[in-house]
Amino acid sequence: MTLDEYNEAVRKIVAEQQQIAQATGQLAMSGKATPASPDFVQVMTRQWSLVQQIAQLNTELMMGIFTQKK
Repeated sequence: MTLDEYNEAVRKIVAEQQQIAQATGQLAMSGKATPASPDFVQVMTRQWSLVQQIAQLNTELMMGIFTQKK
């Protein structure tokens, strides 16, 4: 993975997190932002997946597991 690929992956994750924030706000406004709501659980599960992806990307960055762009 190159640094450009890393940056693009992070941009996509941040964009998806913004969508999750909007969905969470909509669920909160409708009173459905509770652990009993399947929609809320789905949104939070997706958010947790994104957090794990960011952690993996950052670990790779810190470990220097990147290739030079040729």
